[in-house]
Amino acid sequence: MSQDSKPVTVHCASGDYDVGNHTLYYRQDFNWQFKTNFWGTTLFFCRFWWGPKTKAFDVFKAKWDRDEYHHTYTYEVNEQGFYVGYDEEPSDHMHGFNYL
Repeated sequence: MSQDSKPVTVHCASGDYDVGNHTLYYRQDFNWQFKTNFWGTTLFFCRFWWGPKTKAFDVFKAKWDRDEYHHTYTYEVNEQGFYVGYDEEPSDHMHGFNYL
C-alpha cells in the first residue's frame, strides 16, 4: 500500500483463539505464533477490510504444513489485490507471491 492509503483492518481467529482486530497503516505488519493442535486440525482464517474492499480466506491449515512444508506464511495487500508468500520470501516485492 502507498503511504497515503487508507489503513487495512484485519481480524483473525481459529475455532479456539481469536487474535482480534488490528488496524495496519503504511509499512506496518501484524503477526502471531502458535502450535498446531494434537489432532492436526488447526485452522486460522482472516478477514481484511481496505476501504470498500474486503476479502476473507484461510491463512493457515495444519494440513498445509504437512503437505507443503511451509513454516511462515506472509500476506500482502496492495492496490492490485491480496497476495501470499511462503517461508522467508521477502515481502518488499511481489516476486514469488501468489494472488488470492
